[in-house]
Amino acid sequence: MNGQMWIDGVFMGEMFLLRYGKSIGDRAYCWDEVTKQISVFAQRAQRGDSGLYLHGYFESGHGGNAPSWADPNTGLSREVWSEGLGWYALVVVEALADLPKDHPRRAEVEDIFRRLAAGLKRTQDAKSGRWFQVVDKGDRPDNWTDNSGSAMFTYAIAKGIELGLLDKNEYAPVVKNGYRGITENAKINDRGLLDIYSACDGVGVQSNYDRYINFKKSVNAKEAVAGFLWATALVEKPQLEQLQKK
Repeated sequence: MNGQMWIDGVFMGEMFLLRYGKSIGDRAYCWDEVTKQISVFAQRAQRGDSGLYLHGYFESGHGGNAPSWADPNTGLSREVWSEGLGWYALVVVEALADLPKDHPRRAEVEDIFRRLAAGLKRTQDAKSGRWFQVVDKGDRPDNWTDNSGSAMFTYAIAKGIELGLLDKNEYAPVVKNGYRGITENAKINDRGLLDIYSACDGVGVQSNYDRYINFKKSVNAKEAVAGFLWATALVEKPQLEQLQKK
């Protein structure tokens, strides 16, 4: 996919580098590359001044053909997809958890994260506590709330509070409502196991709104299960710590 950047691809590549830097070494290179990729995507793919980011970006001149989803003038895809934005939120906040205070790009990445958190606060569905499959079009009657991205947003905002990057008074209600929302979409099945609903598996960059909305939903989509585990482990950590003290 020459010339393409996908928002979920930023997570895949840069989360690996963060872990590589911790376990193998060469942290300085890893931090530099991670922050560069986060920043480049933010510069290219932001939806206006919303703090939210589109699913994909295509830049000609790298040997690849323009994909069908890319706007012929801007190279941008058309929609803000919940799960992909969730992966991006995760890698941004995890980078900030690891990044030295004096790293030259730290302030830039912090700004990206805070603007993203503000955008997510604005677009959270007040009724369900979740976020929509197409995040910034929750006013459309056919849009639906996605458990996968919602779990990742819940984790990222909770982690931002824990790291002192977000004001607790302002964002704790977002986390509380988000966690309520994702747990309401988790049901115990007849085998006594937990099933996660209202998410999709394997969504590539889609060419329009309708394709995101009509993409087949899956029970226990791997991305939704992963996001749910991330959110649960962090949000319920204080309860676990209390139990361990007893």
